[in-house]
Amino acid sequence: MLGATSTARPFYGSFAWAYDQLSERAVTAECGHIAATLSGRGVAPDASLLDAGCGTGRYAVELAQRGYRVTGLDASPELLDVARQRPGASAVTFVAADLVRPPAGPRYDAILCRGVLNDLLEEEDRLDAFWGFARALNPAGVLVFDVREWEATVRRKSREPVHEKTVETRRGTLTFRSDTRLDHATRQLRIAERHVLTTGPVTTSTLYDFVMRCWTRDEVQRLLAQTGFVAADYRGGYDPTLSTDRLVVVASQP
Repeated sequence: MLGATSTARPFYGSFAWAYDQLSERAVTAECGHIAATLSGRGVAPDASLLDAGCGTGRYAVELAQRGYRVTGLDASPELLDVARQRPGASAVTFVAADLVRPPAGPRYDAILCRGVLNDLLEEEDRLDAFWGFARALNPAGVLVFDVREWEATVRRKSREPVHEKTVETRRGTLTFRSDTRLDHATRQLRIAERHVLTTGPVTTSTLYDFVMRCWTRDEVQRLLAQTGFVAADYRGGYDPTLSTDRLVVVASQP
């Protein structure tokens, strides 16, 4: 067994090639709900859309197939490499950039931001992200995003502090394990991740410790108001009939 501690999160880097297998999502169904939400806010199917934190491009490509003119932005070159190889990726413009400090560019009719805002720990970075969304939207543009809601996450992670999954990949048998500790004073998740890949007689193990910070509805409301967003709608999931540990938020520019 060979072990190493990575300086960059392997989930987004050296194991980006296995991201979709380790993190399965109901992409088609969720994009259907996202499209219905955008339509309800007056965003047409051929509108320009920024997928901020697009990862491997699953949602970006699916939304492009529904007619949106999609730009996918992500800070991980490894995830973007996977995205560009996805069938249908030619319909999407992929850009390497930081969510908090995106490059100057065109404005969009809608922005989708899934999952990545939990990685922002500092108040300044969280506020900067929302200012970035506001600057990147056209007038009356729509923002759809999700965050980990603190109380719901506490309930879930208290029941399920450990997540483990084993998949057969083109490179061998890969086991992923995540151990989460709750820091109630800071609303943070202290997470230890391990990837173990067995390829024939060789087994390699990669360890990574990091922190995520959850959100409350009050904090989201404050940042939306501070950056000029209006008509906020809060849900427990992209499917409005479900309740998850995520807070899904829809808001508009005036």
